[in-house]
Amino acid sequence: MRVPWSWIAELVEFPTPQDPAAWEERFPMLGLGVESVDRTGDDWVFELETTTNRPDWLGVVGVAREVAAACGGRLRLPAVELLESDPPAREVAWVEVLQPDLCHRYVGRVVVDVQVGPSPAWMVDRLERCGLRSVNNVVDVTNYVMLETGQPLHAFDLDRLAGGGVVVRRARAGERLVTLDGQERALPQGALVIADRERVVALGGILGGQDTEIRPQTRRVLLESAWFHPVAVRRTARALGIRTEGSTRHERGGDPERARSAAARAAQLVQQLAGGRVLRGELDVYPDPEPARQVTLRPQRLRHVLGVEIPEPEVEDVLRRLGFAPRGDGTRWVVAVPSHRRDVEREEDLIEEVARIWGYDRIPQTLPVDVMAAGAVSPDLVAERRVREALLRAGLTEVLTLTLLHPGELEAVGIPEGHPLRDAIPLRNPLTRDHTHLRTTLLPSLVEVLRTNRVRGNLDVHVFEIGRVFRNSSAGWEERKVVGIARIGRALEGGWNLPPEAVETSFYHLKGTVEAVLEALHVPGWDLRPEGQPWLHPYRAASLWLGTGPVGWVGELHPDVCERFDLHGRAYVAELELEPLARAARTTPQYRPLPRTPATERDLAVVVAEGVAAADVVRAIRKAAGPVLERCEPFDVYTGPQVPAGHRSLALRLVFRDPSRTLTSEEVDGILDHLRQRLREELGAQFR
Repeated sequence: MRVPWSWIAELVEFPTPQDPAAWEERFPMLGLGVESVDRTGDDWVFELETTTNRPDWLGVVGVAREVAAACGGRLRLPAVELLESDPPAREVAWVEVLQPDLCHRYVGRVVVDVQVGPSPAWMVDRLERCGLRSVNNVVDVTNYVMLETGQPLHAFDLDRLAGGGVVVRRARAGERLVTLDGQERALPQGALVIADRERVVALGGILGGQDTEIRPQTRRVLLESAWFHPVAVRRTARALGIRTEGSTRHERGGDPERARSAAARAAQLVQQLAGGRVLRGELDVYPDPEPARQVTLRPQRLRHVLGVEIPEPEVEDVLRRLGFAPRGDGTRWVVAVPSHRRDVEREEDLIEEVARIWGYDRIPQTLPVDVMAAGAVSPDLVAERRVREALLRAGLTEVLTLTLLHPGELEAVGIPEGHPLRDAIPLRNPLTRDHTHLRTTLLPSLVEVLRTNRVRGNLDVHVFEIGRVFRNSSAGWEERKVVGIARIGRALEGGWNLPPEAVETSFYHLKGTVEAVLEALHVPGWDLRPEGQPWLHPYRAASLWLGTGPVGWVGELHPDVCERFDLHGRAYVAELELEPLARAARTTPQYRPLPRTPATERDLAVVVAEGVAAADVVRAIRKAAGPVLERCEPFDVYTGPQVPAGHRSLALRLVFRDPSRTLTSEEVDGILDHLRQRLREELGAQFR
């Protein structure tokens, strides 16, 4: 907002002469950012950046109040003295509010016998310094009072209003309006509008209509000063792609109590500049006045928060200069909050006001004296950090994608209708057609990353993402953090003397990446089970189990999905639930002493049916052998002569060790005999 210093000087009685140049540094200390300062003749024009919670700063009076409080001056508001005439305004015009939830207050003033013409030079100059062009004396008054008070106003040609009044309502289906900029606009159904008995005449709080604008022939004027609901104004302005000085102020909230005084001020200026007569009384529709607000401020709380002792008379003086009304009894102040300070709701807000005006630079720099606790990183963050480091060490690149998607993306990656992952949360107000729902999985985003890189010539893509997904559960919608992995292309550069299966990414490269994550977290008791998903290859997929349930899936992307995304090769994807892995992780290092007893190694060749997984064999061996089995590793698979058809031979290396004593050969042989018997019973195994 552009604010001339000359206008501030008219509203503030300074105790000492002020240098406008010094306020380029003082304004930010009050919370008002200074974007630029322009010299215009002998005047200084400040381009101020206001915060969204201070709509009172969108008027010069609000800025002048801050300046007066900061320098110990006195605010001088313009005197409003109206010379009213008969008949009463209510006999000439009317106002009806059908949507009090969208229009808390509507004040109308009627001025008749006006002479529309050019504005005086002083007003034209002031408007231009604030960035507005002059239109005519009546319209310029509404803009001038808006800049002065922060209250948007609008002027209607009363003779062009069907029925001689206005009604505040929602737009109906099919209604249209030619606005002041000459554009005919189709109004969104339900938008906040101002209408007469026949048609819409203005967009509430945004822009007026061409049919009722002030013209040279206008003789009777209805001045509008209202408080419209910020959300209603913002929604309509966004839907129509309009942003005006008035809509900007209405979107911030404003002050319903200011509507009446602003209407009176505008009527006064119209009377002075256009020679009109102000009809007696106003049309004030205010069905539910806001109650006065009070906030308690305790001196001891003020001292505790600021860390400095401010004399109580100075505290009361600061609050009064800002328009507050404090009443103290020695132990606390009960502070009446002025209606224009809608941001002050609690004790800390008052403390901030005292600190701003008393001076942040006067608060001494001291070290805190409270008891300090040692900081620590939460286990979830530790686990996330370890997962990220493990994947980076594995050669993958981290990506960040949007948490929004279109339901069609879930269908494109092969998630069937009715699957829980298709149950995505819709957004109430999506900004684009492509991003209408919250994602339930990272899969669409990662597949799109693979496709984008391949289209642009990067054929070897190995990426991961740690992000949030949003899913439906028995307890309602919940937010989860997952780890997504996607790989395609060569896993090893070069390798001209290696077979293709050693160079190209395979299921086992993906499996190794997942195992690296689990190893980094030291997760015990996990298991990969051959279970498919609709979007994965039916024979190259698995689920990661932890305890009694799955916590992720890994596998080759279904060929149909690869073809749909033009991947031209085998792609491998995985998604792991981070939270259950973090809970099971052993992030604290565990000390393990060097073994004091020797180990005994034995090799075991087990012949099982081809449908029996090696993991099942290892699991059965570990269960039967007990704690003395230190390690069990498969190292060979054989099919051919000497192995029955439909079977395969698994070679496993077993390492036995008892930490308290040396195992004898007879004891190890006894354990092996027990193992063989259990494998025969459970898996139908034979031995070579």
